[in-house]
Amino acid sequence: MTPAPVVVGVDRTGSAAGAVDWAAAEAASRGCRLRIVHAFTPLVLPDPHGVTSPMDGLRAARAAGEAVLLLHATRARSVASELEITTRLRCTSPMQALLDEAAHAQLLVLGSRDLRGLRALLTRSVSAQVSAHATCPVVVVRPARAEAGPGTPPRVVVGVDGTAAGGRALGFAFQAARQRGVPLTVVHAWAPDPPADLEGVHGPQAMGEANARRRLERALHPWHARYPDVAVVTRLVRDDPARAVAAESRGAALVVVGCRGRQRLPVAVRGSVSRSVLRLGRCPTAVVHGTEPQLPELRRER
Repeated sequence: MTPAPVVVGVDRTGSAAGAVDWAAAEAASRGCRLRIVHAFTPLVLPDPHGVTSPMDGLRAARAAGEAVLLLHATRARSVASELEITTRLRCTSPMQALLDEAAHAQLLVLGSRDLRGLRALLTRSVSAQVSAHATCPVVVVRPARAEAGPGTPPRVVVGVDGTAAGGRALGFAFQAARQRGVPLTVVHAWAPDPPADLEGVHGPQAMGEANARRRLERALHPWHARYPDVAVVTRLVRDDPARAVAAESRGAALVVVGCRGRQRLPVAVRGSVSRSVLRLGRCPTAVVHGTEPQLPELRRER
């Protein structure tokens, strides 16, 4: 059977260039096709004089979309000249198009504008929304930024929490590390046990840390046998999970986080660890679902 493609979504803002480069290299490494997808919604302005018809707007939008696809296909071929590349133009919303494509892809790759501060907290980007609900792993590639200070060795970083989402993220991360021939850094953040009584007395810190270490070892145990050639470094951190994973992302080849997948879109994209890592991370970030995500109800456009 023909393997499912790696799909990359592109737009006209220029934020997809890095995503196309990353997706082309990933598809070539996996030995599969690359599909480049662009969605458009034609702007139909009322014309009281009847000079411009709705079809004129549709044709113009299609022509602009075809130009975007051609530009990015040329870019992808410059990264991997032997790669099989197909393009698809969709007349619908970007989110709907990407969720549809994810159902038939092994990986979905998206670009992301580098929003910071309060604006980043308030903006629900397409990449964050799609990563919360896509039925395949989603990699979000942010614009490259110059980092001050000494360099760090290349590696894949994964955050684990002992859930099904964390287990699938671990499997994805081990495979990514083997594929790249780099070590895997596994981050597990923990917090002290909650108070056992009304006096607010916490359990001993050493006990909380020991419990966290046991959870981490249990999560890693089945993967060591499957990937004996992957070197693993563990980081047990007393910190917020998203902050701990994001701190390890500097200089990494890829960061992987799990996502439980929830029924309602606003709940899924606000305050979750995956959402926070997408905002704070400093390298491409893969979001891997631990359960079959519930798709939001979207109006299909023709």
